[in-house]
Amino acid sequence: MTCPNCGSPTLSFPVPESVRGHLPDDRASATICTHCLQVAPSDDAVSEYPDFSRASTAFPDDGETAAVLASLLALLDRLVLHREDADAVAEVAERRGVDVLLFLDRVAADDSADPELDVTRRRTQLEQLI
Repeated sequence: MTCPNCGSPTLSFPVPESVRGHLPDDRASATICTHCLQVAPSDDAVSEYPDFSRASTAFPDDGETAAVLASLLALLDRLVLHREDADAVAEVAERRGVDVLLFLDRVAADDSADPELDVTRRRTQLEQLI
């Protein structure tokens, strides 16, 4: 599958139960673009986590934790509308041992990715929430 935003390949992943209720779409799977990091819901049922490092080396090796962070990226695009959900998903990531702000710093510094959203600006906004 290719990204509708930039035409790059996407990775399909299952959305963890712990964050599914916080996303605007309740589908059990989503995709992340390997270039622009756009996250979108997916109708394709998947049960295994992909190698998220194909999208960005900022993602942790643990697939489920990486999927939580990908879900957070989906919320950052419209942070004003989804600030409570973004805070809740960030909390889930932090309980899994992730420094969310450091993750966003690493995404912004990753030359292999070109995020569709301004990660640095969203990081600052998220920092004010959490």
